[in-house]
Amino acid sequence: MVGAFLIMLREGLEAALVVGVVLAVLARLGRMDYGRHVAAGVVAAVLASIAFAFAAGGVSNLFEGAGQEVLDGFILAVAAAMLTYVVVWVRGARKGMASELSRRVEAKSAAPWGIFVLVFLTVFREGFEAVLFLWGLVAGGAGGGLAGTLAGTVLGLGAAGGVAWLLFAGGRRIPLGLFFDATMVLLVLLAAGMLAGAAGFWVSVDWLPPLAYSVWDTRHVLPEGSGLGTVFHTLLGYNANPTLMEVLVYTGYLLAVGLWLALGTLRRAPRRAASS
Repeated sequence: MVGAFLIMLREGLEAALVVGVVLAVLARLGRMDYGRHVAAGVVAAVLASIAFAFAAGGVSNLFEGAGQEVLDGFILAVAAAMLTYVVVWVRGARKGMASELSRRVEAKSAAPWGIFVLVFLTVFREGFEAVLFLWGLVAGGAGGGLAGTLAGTVLGLGAAGGVAWLLFAGGRRIPLGLFFDATMVLLVLLAAGMLAGAAGFWVSVDWLPPLAYSVWDTRHVLPEGSGLGTVFHTLLGYNANPTLMEVLVYTGYLLAVGLWLALGTLRRAPRRAASS
């Protein structure tokens, strides 16, 4: 449930910010009559995301036995790759996203259906990512079951709506930079756990060598099925009895992403100094 909450909080808030920017630009242009096209785009994107979720579940049901483990591994790997994209690319492009979106809204302000398509594609991208990430949680056994995933989804969307209301309707200033940086760290750990989980599935079907079994065994101290174990498994990728391959994939991913983010920070530092 915790992982689903975190994912839906971030994805829901990003979608709400997009809609808020679009409405703000339309208000500035005096075209709030296009508001119904914005609403239609949001509704269509939500319905398309739900349809994608059902389609993904149908595909998953076609696989059995070892095929299911192979598919689950691919789901986790793709979800980890998408999370990495969200963390690395959005972190660098976040400051320019609002201005770029504003430019696109102004360019399409003469065509109401252009606004609908823009909102639909932008919000559906968030919905597509959310479904993929949630599917990865369930495939990795970190979603707390269907009930836990649904509860986390609803709570995350509710929290995202509350934050968006504080931003736009409440007129309060929220340090979004701090919020996105904090969730970025959690998403990196979540992606590392997903990638290690994919390696675990592929080890079980002999696609990858285990290298060594039971690097440690803490099942009697903190089982993954316990309350705290589930939270650690979801957010930190905790594995009570991993193979060496899973440990290497997990640590290798964290080192690679950490190095990439550190280099990005070093590259931006001279530009900030020069601009100031």
